[in-house]
Amino acid sequence: MKKILSAPAGYFLGMINPRLFSCMMAIMALATGAAQARLKVATLHPLLSDLAQNVGGESVEVVSLLKPGGDPHSFDPSPGDMAKVSDARLILASGKGLEIFLPRLAQTLPPGQEIFEVGKRLPSLRVEVGELFICCPAHSAGGIDPHWWHSIDNMRRAARYLADEFTRVDPGNSAFYRANAAAYGKRLEALKAWAEQELRPIPRDARILATSHAAFTYFCREFGFRALPVQGLARESEPTPSYLRETIQTLKKNRVRAVFPEHIGNPKVLASISEESGAKLGRPLIADGTGPGSSVTFEGMIRHNVSTIAEALR
Repeated sequence: MKKILSAPAGYFLGMINPRLFSCMMAIMALATGAAQARLKVATLHPLLSDLAQNVGGESVEVVSLLKPGGDPHSFDPSPGDMAKVSDARLILASGKGLEIFLPRLAQTLPPGQEIFEVGKRLPSLRVEVGELFICCPAHSAGGIDPHWWHSIDNMRRAARYLADEFTRVDPGNSAFYRANAAAYGKRLEALKAWAEQELRPIPRDARILATSHAAFTYFCREFGFRALPVQGLARESEPTPSYLRETIQTLKKNRVRAVFPEHIGNPKVLASISEESGAKLGRPLIADGTGPGSSVTFEGMIRHNVSTIAEALR
């Protein structure tokens, strides 16, 4: 049997013409760099991080500025936050007036960096004043509800819009982004079918969603509920004693079965209202897309909220 001799590493490469070898190494380096280069995006909300990851997959690097458990109503990125993402191509914002600092932030961005308001093209709903509106009208009457992500249909549209935006700045991965958005849309179709099935047993007269602030307009429109916000659009606004009395009377009049606190916020007001009105105190809802734990995904938020509402109102 003949003995097979192995050549030292690099022996055969060394036999190649030096110029040809240099060209080959340069091409390999470029290919490796292209494979590793990813579109870097920063987000101002954890749900936008989840959306960007679903649409961008391994072709994007996502950096979240608002951490899980933070309050998007009061968040304002610091210069240190922005320095960490100075090389990000896009900054994803929710839009619809949620981030009041956006005009100021836009003036400080380095060349080539842009803000994309994911919710800008989505239909807006206004907080309506009516029999079941409890909080101070001066605070919320007619104001746009910025919590567009409580609509599953809205998130499906947002995935398509984000795929368009990723394609604009990274056209080489267009097919990948659009395929991901379509696949995510299919998952969200199944999620909506599940939610409708879970909520179907709730009687029509029991579909009153009493919450600590006006965050669920889009959810109520999508699933046939009436909203009863106690503390307006922002949880910092404390209801006055007169509005608390009116709240309790309205809960009793409409035979509201449950009131829901939030994962973020003080539940004492809701607990007092629950005790005085006779409505049960439901488990906390995730209102602003942030909650306990290391992260909150859109699908996880919807499943938690739907299950919590169905449990209390059926």
